[in-house]
Amino acid sequence: MKLTYKRGNLLLYKYISKEFLLNFLVSFTFFFMIFFVNSILLLVQRILLRNIDLGTMLTMVLLSMPQFLIYTFPFATLSGASMVLGDLSSNNELLALKSSGIEQKKVFFPIIICSLIFSLLTFLVSDYLLPWSNIIYRERLTLLMRDMPTFEIEPNGTNTIGNIVIANGSVEESTIHDIIMTNSDRSSENKSVASRRGEVEMIDPSRFLYRLDLEEPSILITDSTDIGTNLIANAENATFYLDFSNQVPSLTNTNPVNLSSRVLRANIKERQVREDEDRAIYHSERENLRLDNADALKESFSGKRGTDVYNRVEDVNAKLSGMTALPIDFYAQYYKAELTKKYSLSLACFFLTLVALPLGTVKLKYGKLTGFAISLIIAVAYWYMMFFSQLEIFSISTGPYLLIFAPDIAVAILAVILMLIMGRTR
Repeated sequence: MKLTYKRGNLLLYKYISKEFLLNFLVSFTFFFMIFFVNSILLLVQRILLRNIDLGTMLTMVLLSMPQFLIYTFPFATLSGASMVLGDLSSNNELLALKSSGIEQKKVFFPIIICSLIFSLLTFLVSDYLLPWSNIIYRERLTLLMRDMPTFEIEPNGTNTIGNIVIANGSVEESTIHDIIMTNSDRSSENKSVASRRGEVEMIDPSRFLYRLDLEEPSILITDSTDIGTNLIANAENATFYLDFSNQVPSLTNTNPVNLSSRVLRANIKERQVREDEDRAIYHSERENLRLDNADALKESFSGKRGTDVYNRVEDVNAKLSGMTALPIDFYAQYYKAELTKKYSLSLACFFLTLVALPLGTVKLKYGKLTGFAISLIIAVAYWYMMFFSQLEIFSISTGPYLLIFAPDIAVAILAVILMLIMGRTR
């Protein structure tokens, strides 16, 4: 009898897990398309315009995928759980299981286990796969831009590189035709260069620095303070140096989001030392201002009520009121937020699943569709909370850990409240 009971549990776990994974795959595809396709189509378009081979194009696309997986897993887990529980509820399967003496927690058990597995998988993608793919992506991109230096220059268009605006004609590998170059900064001296042909060559792969050699250029120099003053010169050749570092596609880069937790912790430790030094100086200056304020007040109370004493008190008070917030190190705060986000997004798979569990306690019409709709609402709400939390990390002087975890905490509280409400109404 005991053996039959265990087999029944295993059959139930197998069935729930299978249904959950099928719905997870459907949801995963949906969210992946939302996060992934738009950005990747832009990348593919840029690559195809340069006649890059299919193998290289697919490699670049695959290396960009981990950037979106860390968001896809949590939302797909939520939708998968909502859809399977909504479907079981609408088909009265949960009611049938309950009438057979099977506790509801046994239905939830495989879903929770799967969500924990996806939490671990999300963290592994964020902490290992994403940093690795970013490094490989940049290496491949460096080779691509070295072999085809004009990769980031649009043909028959206008390109801004640093403070240089380049209008050009056709582009063929390392050759640019019909070039007109102007400087976009507002200096007293404006330069314009025109040339029928130029050759681009990479000189520093790590910094994406290039040399542009122009053939028979014409140079126009105009003084912006005196429009009538200009100089036209011709030369056999001219050389310009172009900084393409800002032109590198931003899908993968060296931002903290692409660093591992180990590197982030090391950077936080280094930056924390600087932040502690700045705060020590802040406290010292604030204490000195308080002492100055006390001395000025003493003088005013002792009978020295002249304009100088009054101005001194006002000046000290103004400085004290301007020192209300502790200084924060921008990168220290940024690194802390990104490190915390690795854990919060990973745990989101589990917390978002908890919100879906109360769906198994109510009768839903169009269960799977209704469950998916509910999951979309929760996913959008979670996304906005996470976005808002990231915007606010520099408005507080304390660590951003609690702020970044706020969406997870809010979801967990909502799950508990819903479970209590549903438990009372059953």
